[in-house]
Amino acid sequence: MKRLTLKNQSNEIMVKDIYGKIHDFKDVPHEFYGCIRKLYDYENTGLNPEEIEMIVEALEDMRDKLYKADSPNAYSVSDCCKTLNTILDVRKKEKSAEALQSLNG
Repeated sequence: MKRLTLKNQSNEIMVKDIYGKIHDFKDVPHEFYGCIRKLYDYENTGLNPEEIEMIVEALEDMRDKLYKADSPNAYSVSDCCKTLNTILDVRKKEKSAEALQSLNG
């Protein structure tokens, strides 16, 4: 997903419109600046909506595994570590694919 926000030399957030034109934050109604700031922060995570949903589901799954175990034990903790490693591996592969795609133009 391409960014819609960026910072200028003065470290102020700028936003792209649907036509790709970049607007200074002063061009944006004051009421929308908070929304643009949240979008900027979200874009800085580097995650797309599907990845965020996957993380939420994984965290819920890990919580359920730990609750079902009554008290964390080696098996439940190991299972949670596998889930975390899966998430991180998927993210690493996607970043590698993005880097390769940007090199190929």
